[in-house]
Amino acid sequence: MGLPVMASGGQVEPINIGMLGLGSLLPDIDHPQSFLGQRNKLASGLTNKTFGHRKATHSLVALVVVFWLMNVLATNYLTSRGIYTPFWLTFGYLCHLIEDSFSQEGVNWLWPKKRKTKHSGKFFSYKTGSLAEYLVFGLMICLLLIELRLIWIDQLDDLLDGKYLLALQTWLFKVIKFFPLVA
Repeated sequence: MGLPVMASGGQVEPINIGMLGLGSLLPDIDHPQSFLGQRNKLASGLTNKTFGHRKATHSLVALVVVFWLMNVLATNYLTSRGIYTPFWLTFGYLCHLIEDSFSQEGVNWLWPKKRKTKHSGKFFSYKTGSLAEYLVFGLMICLLLIELRLIWIDQLDDLLDGKYLLALQTWLFKVIKFFPLVA
């Protein structure tokens, strides 16, 4: 989902793709067996002990904090090529949260409020580690390969109208100006 949106705005750059990928992995830093958790045991251990799995890192609070911190880093330490990195990191993070919302364990969107959305099976849901999750993963890999092929033949940007992406990014930059800690 991220690559077509990125291509629609003409922002397919290695740094943006990297941030999108990192953002999609970041919410699971609170799980020691996750991809990032195995590579950064200190951060994984601290977040897991402090918050537990699928609590703080799987919430809107974390989404806003990640966007804010990345914006501070991008503003102070990155060149103009990195101007959109906060957006793409946060977009990847949001995609992960949306995907986890379909798992039977759900996501605590309004953390620290204790309520967690859970699925009763009336709508599509899957159990983590089940065959259904692997089938969804396989489907996503197939879609990614199609997206990469469309990028290769320079047609991915034709799928979506880039004006919506640019409008969203412009709006976010305006919102950021209201927060003096970010600038």
